[in-house]
Amino acid sequence: MAKAFSWSFSALTSYELCPKKYWHVSLAKDVKEPPNQAGEYGQTAHKHFENRLVKDKALPLDLRHHEETLAKFTNAKGEGMGEQKLAINKEFQLTGYFDNDVWCRTIIDYCKVSGSHAIIADWKFGKTKEDDYDQLDLMAACAFIAMPELNSITALYYWAKDKKIDPQKYVRGDCPGIWNNFLPRVEELEYAKKNSNFPATPNFLCKNWCWCKMCPHCGG
Repeated sequence: MAKAFSWSFSALTSYELCPKKYWHVSLAKDVKEPPNQAGEYGQTAHKHFENRLVKDKALPLDLRHHEETLAKFTNAKGEGMGEQKLAINKEFQLTGYFDNDVWCRTIIDYCKVSGSHAIIADWKFGKTKEDDYDQLDLMAACAFIAMPELNSITALYYWAKDKKIDPQKYVRGDCPGIWNNFLPRVEELEYAKKNSNFPATPNFLCKNWCWCKMCPHCGG
């Protein structure tokens, strides 16, 4: 039985950046990008943040400068939860993360729920980006499905390098608009998978940051 189509924010944006690279790295898996120091640091820092917020473990010395920010989350009213994996099916119902009917997956780094309101946070350890809230939109839309008691959500990026909190506010009525933004893009990805249509697309990563050597734009 063929595996059902499913997607995540990272899969969708990887495809949109370069379909050919997405094919080789994520589907054919004949290209493996080497680990990089920044990515490994981010993964480690994510875990330390989770341990601080969920298990009340002290941050290591090189992350202590984030203590003041993280303390705001622990001091906020409500129930805190780390690393929440959410999955929904095509009927926009909650399902298991690896269930056969899963359609969309997302992971919330930290969530704090108080009554009908939740705060959800995504830790970012790379360069600060402005005015790009698609990932927060998706997390909020999935959180509303997972927690029907919610009427409002404050979702935020924490840009660790600049110690900047970048919040967005959502109400349940925002969900149709969020899904209407994603659905045409997801349909394009699904069509590409069904038809093996993954053209090479030049982008800012080609010259120095792409390991897909069979692509005509690699290194160019």
